[in-house]
Amino acid sequence: MSLSAKKSKRMDVDFNNLYPPFPREVFFDLNNTCNSKCFFCSNSKVGKPAYLDQAFGFKLLRDFFACGAREVAFFATGEPFLRQDLAAFVREAKAIGYEYVFLNSNGIAATPQRVMPVLEAGLDSIKFSVNAGTRASYKKVHGVDRFDQVIENIQWLHGYRIKSGLSFRIYVSMVPTTLTEGEFPLLAGLLNDFVDEIDGRGCSNQGGNMLENNKTEKIDKGNLLGSLRQGHHSGKCPDVFSRCTVTPEGYLSACVVDYQNYLVVADLHKTNIKDAWHHEAYVALRRRHAAGNLLGTVCHNCLNNCDMPAEPLDPALAKEPKIKREGQGKT
Repeated sequence: MSLSAKKSKRMDVDFNNLYPPFPREVFFDLNNTCNSKCFFCSNSKVGKPAYLDQAFGFKLLRDFFACGAREVAFFATGEPFLRQDLAAFVREAKAIGYEYVFLNSNGIAATPQRVMPVLEAGLDSIKFSVNAGTRASYKKVHGVDRFDQVIENIQWLHGYRIKSGLSFRIYVSMVPTTLTEGEFPLLAGLLNDFVDEIDGRGCSNQGGNMLENNKTEKIDKGNLLGSLRQGHHSGKCPDVFSRCTVTPEGYLSACVVDYQNYLVVADLHKTNIKDAWHHEAYVALRRRHAAGNLLGTVCHNCLNNCDMPAEPLDPALAKEPKIKREGQGKT
């Protein structure tokens, strides 16, 4: 499945159904740690490192599948290859019966030794976030000097796919910024022959968490995580109705980039996932999306690219420190 096809599927939702069918696609944020320091990313705000317990994660995989999930992603706010047991999660998901297992990586730790077990476990696709076209600009954007290593890892992956006979897909995305103007063709030139698709994503405000990007970058109003454009959603987020994320703490969140747990609706240690999907907090959030009444939530700041006071859905499950508001772009 191509990146563009997955984007189209995200929009096929009924915004009037506050109790939608259980999502086909779920995200498991195995860890919130990262070995890159992209200047436009909110990962630096996550605070205390967290890792999803493997046994509990396996249980949740079975529970989600029983409720109807058939696609699972092993990434969200962190770098999945920092998990030593990543292959075990992929293997478990395929053994349970998941039809499509995928992940997103910055590629730094996706060395041949680390990536081979994950691919052999049954991974269906891997997307690399490479946000520059030269080594010099990559270091400025990512905060680490690993451009050559990442390119080599991706190119090796292409050869391994041919040699192994495995049918996994290889994708690359780039977030163009003021530090990399005109470099997308350079990256494409390096990788076009080695990947299935290269996708350009607009710089976003990271789900309302990274409004600092407004100081240097052009953020389109309504640019959901950089992948959807204004006019495609009419002030509503399809993800709230069609997919969900398990946080490293074992909570259920309405957003894949919920760095501060502001959109957590339930603790899955205490609430079963079927009840959590239709939890009163989730239904209330969907109702507010349907009505366009999101002021006071990070969803409002994400969709409108503005900096307004925002409170978590469940303060007891939110992280500290809270998101710092600087007052720019008020509406």
